[in-house]
Amino acid sequence: MKDFVILFLLAMALSMQVQAEIYKYIDENGQVTFTDVARKGQRAEKVYGLPSSPRSLSHGGSSGTKRVSMPSPVDFPRIDTGTQKRRDDIRRTVLDEELSTERRNLDEAKRQLALAERPLSGERNSDSSYQTRLKRLRDAVENHERNIVAIQKEISTSR
Repeated sequence: MKDFVILFLLAMALSMQVQAEIYKYIDENGQVTFTDVARKGQRAEKVYGLPSSPRSLSHGGSSGTKRVSMPSPVDFPRIDTGTQKRRDDIRRTVLDEELSTERRNLDEAKRQLALAERPLSGERNSDSSYQTRLKRLRDAVENHERNIVAIQKEISTSR
């Protein structure tokens, strides 16, 4: 009987849910911070019912959970359209410059590969140094091609 009471009390203690107050702070740069410590002098929004496991915090991807769209609070800091447009224009300019640079790098990598496809004097096509050099240069060409595709995709998703 004594064992049953101890087991029952242990089961009750383990089944109790732990609750904590979770606060959400947004600084002047829009950086969001979640914490269980209230900060004096700062305005916070209490957040309840956060999932307890990191997997359940997922917003899509391999776990199969869907992204939940929540409207912004009324007092959420907003950026005026002119400022956002300038930021978008700067981003687009940087992406265009990166694309241009990557295309030049691709052209140079292809040129180097074309030169390297001819064996050096005294070198055979079957030599390991020749094969290693070709593989390194082919990998460089593929890397630049992947970078170009990624930058183009980023440009296409920008406003």
